[in-house]
Formats: sequence, C-alpha cells, structure tokens
Amino acid sequence: MQKNRLIHTALALAAAAALFSGHASAADNFHADSFPADTTIFDSIDEVVVTGTNNAVSRKLLPYTVSTVSSSEIAATGQSQLLSALSGQVPGLFISQRSIFGFGISNGGSGGIKIRGVGGSPTNAVLMMVDGQPQFAGIYSHHVADFYDSEYVERVEVLRGPASVLYGSNAMGGVVNVITRNADRDGFHLNLSSKYGSFNTWESSLSATARYGRFSSLVSASYGRTDGTVENFDFRQASVYTKLGYDFSDNWRLQADYTLMNFIGNDPVYARIEDPASTDIYRQNIIRGEASLALSNSYGRTDGTVRVYYSYGNHFIEDPRYFHSLDDRFGVLAYQNLDLWEGAAATVGFDFNTYSGEIPVSGGTAHHEGSMSTISRKSITEYSPYLTFAQEFFDGRLTVNGGLRMANSDMFDTQWIPQAGIIGHPGAGWTLKASVAKGYRNPSFRELYLYRPANPYLEPESMVNYEATVGKSFSHWFSIDVTGYWSRGSNLIQTAPDPATGKQLNQNTGSFTNRGMEVSATSNPFEKLSLQASYSYLHTSLTGLTEAPTHQYFLGAGWQAFPKLRIDAQLQGVAGLFVHESLPREDYALLNLKLSYDVLDWLQLFADLDNLTDTSYTIVYGYPMPGFTALGGFRIHF
Repeated sequence: MQKNRLIHTALALAAAAALFSGHASAADNFHADSFPADTTIFDSIDEVVVTGTNNAVSRKLLPYTVSTVSSSEIAATGQSQLLSALSGQVPGLFISQRSIFGFGISNGGSGGIKIRGVGGSPTNAVLMMVDGQPQFAGIYSHHVADFYDSEYVERVEVLRGPASVLYGSNAMGGVVNVITRNADRDGFHLNLSSKYGSFNTWESSLSATARYGRFSSLVSASYGRTDGTVENFDFRQASVYTKLGYDFSDNWRLQADYTLMNFIGNDPVYARIEDPASTDIYRQNIIRGEASLALSNSYGRTDGTVRVYYSYGNHFIEDPRYFHSLDDRFGVLAYQNLDLWEGAAATVGFDFNTYSGEIPVSGGTAHHEGSMSTISRKSITEYSPYLTFAQEFFDGRLTVNGGLRMANSDMFDTQWIPQAGIIGHPGAGWTLKASVAKGYRNPSFRELYLYRPANPYLEPESMVNYEATVGKSFSHWFSIDVTGYWSRGSNLIQTAPDPATGKQLNQNTGSFTNRGMEVSATSNPFEKLSLQASYSYLHTSLTGLTEAPTHQYFLGAGWQAFPKLRIDAQLQGVAGLFVHESLPREDYALLNLKLSYDVLDWLQLFADLDNLTDTSYTIVYGYPMPGFTALGGFRIHF
C-alpha cells in the first residue's frame, strides 16, 4: 500500500511538472498532426465543425466546452470497449469499471459516466448518443455501456456541462456523442484484428468499408469473451453494425444504419458483498438494437438533416430473483442551419420521441404500482422545438451566442431551457470564453413506477452552470485551455421518508453545488512525437458521491520510434475517489503501454500492457480491479 502511494505521488508530481512546463499537451484532445503543416493548432480548432449531433456548427459559435477524442487516440489505448478507451482522456469525465472486460448492468454493474460529478446512479444525467441518436434503456433511462465498440468509431465528442438546449432531457450534466466512421475511400477495404491474454480474454473484430460511385457502406462485427478476475465471473458479447449511404446529388444524401448487440455475463461477486458465504451467481442476458434513416441536405448558405430512429432492448436478469424488462424508443430529429447575413448563423430544430417499457407478468404475478418485479407498459412522449443563434463582431474577434428550447412532455409541465455565451479572440493565439446554461432531466420509469419508493408525481430535475475558459496557442507545437465552472442542481430526486406516511418515497428534495477547474493541453514538439495531458479538480457539496474523484489527471505520449515501431504510453491518476463509506478514499495511478509493429504493409502485431506497476485499486465497491494485464494480437488491413 505504501509502495503504491509513493508511486502515485511521484507520478502525480511528474504529471504536473510536464503539464505546466509545456512538454505535454492541449485543448480538447486534438492531434496536431491531423492539421495542415502551415496552420496552427489554434486556428484549425476554430474551424472544426461539430457533426453527428442535432446540429453542425463551427466550434467558435458554440457556448459549450467541447472535447474531441479521435480514432487514433482511442486506438492508442488498446481498448476495444469504447468507454474504457475514453476513461481519463477528457478532463472532468470519469467512467466506472469493475473487471478487465465487461461492464454489465444491474447490481454490481459499472460503465457509469459522470461529468464534473453529475451523472446519476445509474447514469441518467449524462446523455450517451451515437450519431446524434439518444441512447438509453426506457425502463431506467440509462445507457448500456457494453453496447459501444471502438472498432467503427471515427471520433467521440464530449460536451462538458449542460447541453439540454440542443439535446433535451438527460443532457443535464453533459453529452458523450459517438461519431461513426464513413467509407471515405473508393473501393473495398477490410480490417481484421484479434488479441488474447490475461484471464483467458479474447477479443476480435472485423470491419469492411466500400465506396463505389455514389454508394458507400460500412459493416463491422465483433466478439469478445473473458473468464473474469474470479471464478464464474465470465463475460462474453457479440455485436454487428452496418451503415449504408447514397448520394443522390451534391446536395442530398440518404443514410441508413443498424446495430445489434448481445452480451451474457455471470457475477458471483455481488452476492458475497452482503453474505461472504453466498454461492449465488447473478446472470445477465442483454439484447439491444437500433436502426435509423437520415436524409441530409447541403447548400451554400444552409444545410440540415431529418433523422428517424428506433431502438429496443430485451433484458433478462437473475440477481437472484428473475427480472425481465422490455423497452423501445421511437424518435425524429430535424434541424436546419442557416447563414442569415454576414457573421450571423442560426439553427432551427425540432425533436420528437416516445419511449416505453414494461416488466412482463410472470408466474401469475399481477401488475401494481411500486412493484418489485413487474410494471405494466408505460410510455412518455416528448416534443421540443429549439433555436440557437450566433453573431460575430469585429471580423470574428467577438462572437455572441444564445439558444432556447421549449421542452414539452405529456407528463410534465412545459419548461423553457436557455443558454447564452460569449467568445473573444483578442489575438496572439488567445481565446476567452464564458457561458451560462440550464439543464434538466425528466424522471425515469423506475423513479415513477418501479420499486416501493416509486412516486408518479415527480417533477424534472434542473441544473444551472456558469463557466469560463481561457485558451492560448503557442505556435503550432503547443496549446492549452483552462476552464473554471460553478454548477448548482435543484429539485433532485432522492429517496427519503414521506412526511405523511413515514415510508420511503422518491421525492424532489435534493440539491448540490459543484465547482472545479479543468486543464487540457496538446503538443507536437517533434514530427514523430505527440503529447497530450489533462487535469481536473472537483469540489462537491454532496457527501458519498461515487464515480467523482477530487483530482484526476492524464498524460499520453505517442512516439513513432522507428518506421515500423510505434509506442503509445498513458498515465492515468485519480485521488480522492469515494467508493464506499467503509473504505478510505482511493488514490491510484495506472501506467499503460501499447506497442505496435508493422511486419508488412498489411500486417501489424501489437501488445497491450496495462497497469504496469501492478497497482491495487477499486472503483466499484466489492470489485477489486485487476493488477498487471497483458494482451497480444494482430491486425490485418487492406
């Protein structure tokens, strides 16, 4: 223990020294080598367009703090599960984990997301999206973390802070938006990768792209399994993703996609937390799918998209009682971006979605409100128009922006959700940014109808966030952003004794105040060396808040050591992580390494070495994380 604490302290000091000395890295996790050689990082970042969301606008017109993790940065982690690859790379973002592979759900499950300490448990206040499509199971209003595979991802955009004007409910704390790859090269191209290692873990994936004339396609399939860190803690999953596109003309494009995933996991750990002698094994069999059809237009002064989507889930859980839930979601997203006049841009959008869920009757058990085992089919319908506007002044050196959403629902009163911001570019590579935004979250089926504390009279939660950012670009080789924020949440749903009956009841009685600082930096000091770093500090008024460390830092380095050899190293550190009231707060540092060697133009060998210092740590109570792990494999591409 003392050895790990000394290692943690030394690595933390090294991280801080590297970050503030300028030898490590910059804003929003962009690689400098992805930009033209004759432009600076700062100038290129200003022109990046945020796509795949409900709208597509220049970053300099956005009031949000946006971090982007590219496919190359994801690949450098060696992680096939997308959320594991994101862990640590974005300041203020924390992902819970419980094993070498497989997040799971229900009791003991992980894959929870918190941004700046906001996320809920399970995650229902950070919205997970794929190409702008909301992702959550209707019963619990949370995502299923194992659904997201890194193989077909182009990049991930993380909006830190309330994003409800653009995305509606569940985006109270922020958004994680997965942008999938497109077939951007003519002809047929294939990638096959497979790796094997610690705990009998095997992960394989196959993806293929094709582009012929106006037609394009992407197909990806993956399979993974592991024995887990203890006996009977096995996990396996399979998924398939396909996306088809057709360009009718230079102005119109049609796109369709479909995803199907199944995972089966066993968990003997959770039952032993309360009864060490228990031999119960919790079993999960989860099936989820989604499909969408999108029609996009693009003209000189306007562009937009209409997307129709459908998602569904079929969940079988024994923990130890039998639990079967069904849910689905149908929605329409529509927006149009407009260049109104010189320096002015607006987005007009409308969202509609209806989601439902049920826990079917089994064994003759009748439906009743507050049931521990069943719930009749319930549905919620939401429909919201929104508008954003940005105006540039002084040749783009000053941008004022704002937005407003009218959030409507068939269950809750209409809410007006505003945001406003200002961005200045005073010159010499400086960016100054300030914003205020409101977020909200509608209660879930679980909170309204399921389990004994259920209360069908709950109201939406809300949050107001104030933040300011200072950014500086020191030529093309180094750039840094520093963000400070203050957030206050109110009307939060918590379980407390009902004053009238004395029984436990879900009530809108909670509140919190969070404040903190975030630093992110990137650098390319040499042609074949890229560096990135981030640090975040969080102070919260809530006691016992899990998945929300006080300090979190990340250092990453990618080095093309020789023409055929690449080395990627990452250091992730956490301090002040609350896991359980019976345990001291967790402080740990993890050093990970990935080695890649190009044997042939079409064949690569690699090794993923995680937790090289064999540090002992726990994120989810009762589930110690593995020590040193190693996986090796190959990748074929042509």
